[in-house]
Amino acid sequence: MKRNIVEWLVLGASVLAILAVVGVLVLEGLGAGGPPDPRIELHRDQARTSTLGWIVPATVSNEGDTAAARIGLEAMATVDGQEEVSTVDVDFLAPGSEVEVEIGFSAEPEGEIEVRLLGYGLP
Repeated sequence: MKRNIVEWLVLGASVLAILAVVGVLVLEGLGAGGPPDPRIELHRDQARTSTLGWIVPATVSNEGDTAAARIGLEAMATVDGQEEVSTVDVDFLAPGSEVEVEIGFSAEPEGEIEVRLLGYGLP
């Protein structure tokens, strides 16, 4: 049975499409990506008082190529002459995503607020 030109064109396009899909899958599999890269940005200008104390909003983002789970953050500040520590946990953060959190202190911190990463897990 002889094939006409349209059948050959469709066959060629199909083979190219299948090869492209296989190529993308192979490249994705080989390039596993880097580790999670959690970061935090404080929004001190949006801080406010509440019935529970002083609230400082923050954005936690993941600049890495893989997800992070159970992200632990610790914020330290001087409040009324005493060192005060506040912790925040984020359950899950996909790569390239961000989440808004709020860090609480008993009163308005004096000076800088230091934030450090306690750790994270890989899902």
